[in-house]
Amino acid sequence: MKTRRRAGRTPLKVFLILAVKNMARYRRRTLITASAIACGVAVFAAVASVMDGFSSESDRNFIDYETGSARIVAPGYWEEREQFPLDMVVEDSSEVIAQLEQEGWRAAGRTEFRGELVIYYDPFPEDGNIPMAFAGVDPDRDPEVFRLKESIEEGRFPAAGEDELIIGRWLADRIGAEIGYGVTIMTRTKDGYYQIMDLEIVGIFNTPNPHVNRNVGYLPLDTADYYLEMEDAVTGVIIRGDERVPGSLDPAPIASLMEDRPVRVMSFSDMNKEFAEIMEMSEQITSLILMLLAVIAIVGISNTMLMAVLEREREIGMLRAMGVRNREIQWMFFFEASGIGFIGAGIGVMLGSLLMWLLVTYGIDYGEMLGDIDLGYRFGEVLYGIWSFSALIQAAITAVIVSGVVSLIPVRRMLKKQVTDCLRHS
Repeated sequence: MKTRRRAGRTPLKVFLILAVKNMARYRRRTLITASAIACGVAVFAAVASVMDGFSSESDRNFIDYETGSARIVAPGYWEEREQFPLDMVVEDSSEVIAQLEQEGWRAAGRTEFRGELVIYYDPFPEDGNIPMAFAGVDPDRDPEVFRLKESIEEGRFPAAGEDELIIGRWLADRIGAEIGYGVTIMTRTKDGYYQIMDLEIVGIFNTPNPHVNRNVGYLPLDTADYYLEMEDAVTGVIIRGDERVPGSLDPAPIASLMEDRPVRVMSFSDMNKEFAEIMEMSEQITSLILMLLAVIAIVGISNTMLMAVLEREREIGMLRAMGVRNREIQWMFFFEASGIGFIGAGIGVMLGSLLMWLLVTYGIDYGEMLGDIDLGYRFGEVLYGIWSFSALIQAAITAVIVSGVVSLIPVRRMLKKQVTDCLRHS
């Protein structure tokens, strides 16, 4: 038995067809509104791509040049690391590394310390001294954990047992350093005595990590061990894992290996906690900006639809006089606004995909903008975005829904008027 449709009720598809015809009839308004929506979707996607790329590249540069996937340190060292204490060390580092390698881990010891780089006129342009950080690195094992050796731009990596140093390109250009120049490092030993090291610059590196390029010099680990009187102790043993997602290595197996030693095993999230908090604040600020942009977009769409409704007040009056229900009129305008939002979102997805491609392929060059400013961030002069399809789709769906919902506001106001008042509108 067939059910009859309730008398007087017009199928929604009729109003969907009317909405499509209205969009075609008011082409200019449709194009302007859709263009505004498209720009909003594209900008949102581009910002999301840059922020995700910023976070991803920072994590990658931390792991590749500073922290590794996990680190073994002495208890209390990490909280005091900015003071570079040499009395909080991992003793018998050779045994620790051998134990890790036996279990299949890639590990290398580093001794990090603070000192002054002293340069003299001839061969350098002028005398001077620069407070900076230094690290003793194992020439054989360090390239298995970090990518520093791959970043040598001129010269070579320091050799074991030699009084040699490598520095970053940024620093080399500022002090006029070249391969073969001699420098002096003034520092303190493990026991607190003053020590002087005369080293030769044998390499200049250029990494995508500006902190390393500007502030750190590297010498052979055994040379640092000798001058600092470390006696096979290091400030940290760094482990590199094969995790696909940066920072996702589980340190529990390493901790179980070290349970009999007075050390602390730190995961990447432990070491990166402070920077992660800064990133979270940046993301909150970005979210606030995007929210404000969304509010502006909503107001713009609302004003556009308000003008559209006011221009068609007589049309609305005619529909109501013909017996079309208020609810059905609202559906018609909802379909029309959603259709405009859909068109704008579609264009925005294409434009956003293009912007993402440009960001992923070419990035944004901050080199000239930042110059000598050190913001403490771990990304190079060129910041690349990453593909963020979830943000793109989310922005497109939101644009369609917001367009449709916002259009109901002026329509409801118009429907509160008497039919005769609407028909008087010329």
